[in-house]
Amino acid sequence: MGLLTSLLTNRILLKAIWVPWIILPYPVRKRVTTDGIRTLLYLKRVMGIYRQAGLTPPKKIFTLSFWGVPRLDPEVFSLTVDGQVAHPLSLSFDDLKSYPVVDRQVTLDCVGGLQNIMTMRGVSLASLLESAEPMPDADTAVFHCADGYFTTHPLADLAETEAFLAYKINGQDTPVHGFPLRLVSPNKYGYKWAK
Repeated sequence: MGLLTSLLTNRILLKAIWVPWIILPYPVRKRVTTDGIRTLLYLKRVMGIYRQAGLTPPKKIFTLSFWGVPRLDPEVFSLTVDGQVAHPLSLSFDDLKSYPVVDRQVTLDCVGGLQNIMTMRGVSLASLLESAEPMPDADTAVFHCADGYFTTHPLADLAETEAFLAYKINGQDTPVHGFPLRLVSPNKYGYKWAK
């Protein structure tokens, strides 16, 4: 399992694979992708990834940061909630910790076939959105990350799954897993868990 994890989370290898993959004609890319997913699903069954019951040990929690891990100083970090809201917010890391705390055991599944089971602590998105008061026609949240990545989520999905912004994983800070914050979006693959 360690070798598979290392291969699937190696940025240099992933970038080397991405270049030839992107230049393949679409029908070939589609077939290669389909075969790759089938192979990964087979490996997951063989390796018993879905049988994991306990928390993933901290040193075995996988992460994938395609462009590297940004280093952010929590003393100058701020979270901005703006757009279609009545009260835009700009919150320091300490401000965020004054909101109600969420502690939950969650399962993060990677499209690539890996799985982490973790206890995460953070801030409820519902409480942040309550403070910001989204406009009646607002229906989507966009999460922008320090490395330039962004992802979107329907507000209804975030509310239904009780999504939150985590600042601790298994009782520890999240340095390579999205420090100082990582979106926890249950029932979504890890690439939707903005960090």
